[in-house]
Amino acid sequence: MTRKTALVTGASRGIGRATAKALSDDGYRLIVHYGENRKKAESVAREIREAGGSVEIAGADLAKNDGPQILAEQVRQLCPGGLHALVLNAAIMPTSDITDCPPELFDEIFHINLRSPFFILQELGPILAEHASVVFISSLTARRVTGPVAAYGTMKAAIESLTRRAAAEFGSRWIRVNAVCPATTANDLIKPFTDTDEGREMTIAVQALKRVAMPEDIADAISLLCTDKARWITGAVIPVDGGAML
Repeated sequence: MTRKTALVTGASRGIGRATAKALSDDGYRLIVHYGENRKKAESVAREIREAGGSVEIAGADLAKNDGPQILAEQVRQLCPGGLHALVLNAAIMPTSDITDCPPELFDEIFHINLRSPFFILQELGPILAEHASVVFISSLTARRVTGPVAAYGTMKAAIESLTRRAAAEFGSRWIRVNAVCPATTANDLIKPFTDTDEGREMTIAVQALKRVAMPEDIADAISLLCTDKARWITGAVIPVDGGAML
């Protein structure tokens, strides 16, 4: 039996890494995308192979104008049988308040967090198989003013709009498009904060479930959306936040 294929962007760390491993556990053949750190991507691939999975690596700098096209060309070559799951996870989250975000930083956030998922979907849309699943990653910052990340939160709000529009556009092909919306998650960028007493207390204070989220918590929700158990869910933005938005 031929394995279905899934692409996860930004899969060398954090939620992307956990998602790649979760989808592999579900039987998918993985394409692990990385932007700069090939060694981390190779580490993910090695863990997947050691667990009995199948995986390929694709590199592309999504901060560059042609990044989505470069990635899509590699994926098309790796997917002669079509693509069955597309997880658009790659993102950066630098400090970006309105008062001090320079245009160059805004443009970098825009290219990676919003422009690249739009054009990756455009490029790979033709090879998405019937009943494929597309999952975007939103953020609590799209819905609540929290942290000095105005540009980041603005892009994530646009991702939620893109989710709904893409669901309408691809629905006639029985392709589902959804997004998950995490709150603070202890990935390698955030963990130094959540590992402190102050950071942990600030994080769990706003949550109904009193612990810090791990990347696997988000990955399991993403993997669920890529299964037939979520066959009647499309155009949804699903909070995966331990109750942080109640």
